[in-house]
Amino acid sequence: MTLGIYNIIWWVLRPILPLVLGWRQQRGKEQAGRRQDRYGQPYFDSRLSGVIWLHSVSIGETIAAISLAKALAQTQPEAQFLITTNTVSAAELVHRETATGLPLFHAFQPLDHPLFVDRFLAKIKPRIAIFMESDFWPNLVSRTAAKSVPVIFASSQLSTVAFQRWIRNPSLAKSVFAAPQLVLAVDTTQARQFHQLGTPADCITVLGSLKLGNLLKIDKAFCQQFKTAVAGRKILLAASTHEGEDACVINAANALGEGWLTLIAPRHPHRGSDIAAICNMAPQRSLGQWPSADRNLYIMDSFGEMGSLFNLADLTILGGSFVPKGGHNPLEPAAFGLPIITGPHIFKNAEEFAGLRDSGVVFDIAGDGADPVKAGQALANVAIAIMKDKAQYRHIASAAKKYAVSARKRSDDAAKMIAAIAPAPQTVSE
Repeated sequence: MTLGIYNIIWWVLRPILPLVLGWRQQRGKEQAGRRQDRYGQPYFDSRLSGVIWLHSVSIGETIAAISLAKALAQTQPEAQFLITTNTVSAAELVHRETATGLPLFHAFQPLDHPLFVDRFLAKIKPRIAIFMESDFWPNLVSRTAAKSVPVIFASSQLSTVAFQRWIRNPSLAKSVFAAPQLVLAVDTTQARQFHQLGTPADCITVLGSLKLGNLLKIDKAFCQQFKTAVAGRKILLAASTHEGEDACVINAANALGEGWLTLIAPRHPHRGSDIAAICNMAPQRSLGQWPSADRNLYIMDSFGEMGSLFNLADLTILGGSFVPKGGHNPLEPAAFGLPIITGPHIFKNAEEFAGLRDSGVVFDIAGDGADPVKAGQALANVAIAIMKDKAQYRHIASAAKKYAVSARKRSDDAAKMIAAIAPAPQTVSE
């Protein structure tokens, strides 16, 4: 596919876009009153111009974007920042951060129709554009670069599926991946992929993930009430599980026996009722229920509470690793000092897992969700062994936090590299 054909598709779809946005709003995926953002016409005070623009998708990428914005604010105290997101939950995170005094604005990402992108760029007049993680829209990237705005890809990575899709469309890929002046890749494998897609090698630096997890919210009142309900039991958290992983965790919970409570926090909370149905209707957060003394499982099917869960847990099983999803970001639980148990599918964050493994924080389980009984018993055995040795547990917690603190310095390093190529800000007239 060429960029021209891609744009023809957008023009053909133009008449039905209001229907699509309306359907999404009914399902809580769009915010009422913000539809103009999607058409490239967000509302801002007229003084907003020449911002540093960071584009993210959901909560994880937005955490990285906010961390990077804070680091950039140290090098450029006069700067204003705009973060565009795709999800409502990420938008709420940005709005919460504005209360801290950071000169930060939010808009929902314009749809990638060329007309909407041009409207958006004319409105905000960015002096630099930073695309977080892997959300690369052809018009958003290429039309920004065409206006001589420096384009940066930060905390950059592509899944194997996405990489193969881009490789099959070399013309479209070139319009995107030849655009950035700087790519801060999460590891050497990702750096190689960006180079294959058209980014010059001298524009690529391996820095690591900026998705550091230090902005995850902790609800102290909830944590206190939860601890009361847990009644002193050890807490094993299965964080961000996917379909095909829950049976392993349920078997692990049963193998752990008394003195343990296992929390299942599905990556997609709407699966909570399905999970409860296969474990004798375990209590669910979405139903306002609390852990009970006679149940060894609890379904944490809610949004925005992962920080509280990491704060409560004694150790965690990181989801997306017992099915081929690539494994979720291990820096988030590491920041809370948690030992991390993982399956074999960790290709999305392989080097991060390797670094934490070398520090003694990561514990690998062979096999995957295909044999939930065997995997569940293995999970239970590892969890018991970790908690049995108190001195070892304290060492793991210390090593995990130390690694996370070191990783947080990446935002400062990224800010320095970005500042080196950022144009000077223009003075906004009264």
